Amino acid sequence: MTNLARSSACADRLPHAHLAEILSIVRTRCGLDLTGYRRGTVERRVRTAMIAAGASSSAAYLDRLRADRRLAGDLLARLTVKVSRFYRDAAAVERLREALAARLAAAPGPLAVWSAGCARGEEPYTLAMLLDDLGAPAGPDVVATDVAPDALAAAEAATYPAAALAELPRAYRDRYLTPVLGGGVAAFRVHPAIRARVRALRHDLSAARAPPGRRRFDLVACRNTLIYFQPPLQRRALELLLDALAPGGLLWLGAAEWPAALAGGRLEVLDRRARLFRAAGGGADA
Repeated sequence: MTNLARSSACADRLPHAHLAEILSIVRTRCGLDLTGYRRGTVERRVRTAMIAAGASSSAAYLDRLRADRRLAGDLLARLTVKVSRFYRDAAAVERLREALAARLAAAPGPLAVWSAGCARGEEPYTLAMLLDDLGAPAGPDVVATDVAPDALAAAEAATYPAAALAELPRAYRDRYLTPVLGGGVAAFRVHPAIRARVRALRHDLSAARAPPGRRRFDLVACRNTLIYFQPPLQRRALELLLDALAPGGLLWLGAAEWPAALAGGRLEVLDRRARLFRAAGGGADA
């Protein structure tokens, strides 16, 4: 594909009818409804998929998408965000660790955690490391959910490049990760004891239903996912997250996310900078 064609594909404003059919194909073939996602974000990633497919226009891309079922999976992978790393935003993780320690001290026993929009698994494995380091007994532990099959496959493989460990404390790296030799690229695999504390499941936050085996959670982490939703879907997804919290349970959001009006009095702020909140109805000081 020429540079001129690439420029044309990127600059082309996707006709509404074309975008609607593209999203309909993704919904039919991949089971994900993207109509509640921010249009600008969706369009940018569709254009990237068009370039990768060698299509010079949205009409040409639609023709290829209709004819090749594999392209829907490629588009889904591009539309779903998977940027993460272990111990992401270390100061916020440390504040969360303090809050989890307080909850564990108030009610010793297994802690149930939901990592929603878990990407390739760096966050849920970080949370499992925190639980282990705090001495939380193995039990319900961490349910890790995402809409993208490739992300869940990566989470289950639990092998990561060295760059994903940039913020992880050295003590955690040495204790919970094992170097993987071969291939010429430095990589690390999560220790089996930590992998055993995480269960990866496919779940769509836009579907307004709880993940399989629903229970109340001591912590719900959903970081940097809500920002990709339009306001109506943001509100529905936040209600789902709140409904999953146990009394006094913790809600952890991304740096650019804030629950509107603190969800009608259902939440209190534990740490504004860390975007850490607590559900009404109990909980120890943290």
